[in-house]
Amino acid sequence: CGSVQKLKALTLLWGVLMATWEAAWGQLRYSVPEEMPKGSFVGDVAKDLGLQLPALADRGVRILDKGRTPARW
Repeated sequence: CGSVQKLKALTLLWGVLMATWEAAWGQLRYSVPEEMPKGSFVGDVAKDLGLQLPALADRGVRILDKGRTPARW
């Protein structure tokens, strides 16, 4: 009976850890048509992640653009 309780507790812990990982590991994708003029607004990364702008630097946010080096804040 003790091993069943340990298994249930371990399963619950695993579920909580996975849910936390999903919440913490956010990923955004924006589609940008080729015809958009340079400097066009695409998206608000901080707002879409539910963060304040200073929090981006604290979390080490990187913006990746295929074929270019990542931008860091």
